Amino acid sequence: MHTKPMILPLDLNGKIYALQDEKGNTIGTGTREVCEVLLYIITKPPSPSGAGKAQLLIPQRPNVRAAIAI
Repeated sequence: MHTKPMILPLDLNGKIYALQDEKGNTIGTGTREVCEVLLYIITKPPSPSGAGKAQLLIPQRPNVRAAIAI
């Protein structure tokens, strides 16, 4: 079992990587750079000032599948 998320190579050439969570589940694949960005996103602490403001500006819709408000 892992103690933190890890980036592991999937091929011998080192072109494709997988990002695994603490439990060993693969949560993303791609180039090393893509996995590093995903790792940054999932490990950075949430910003208390930005998160509250964003929710206030976005209206809640009853249909969560709707991508465009009509």
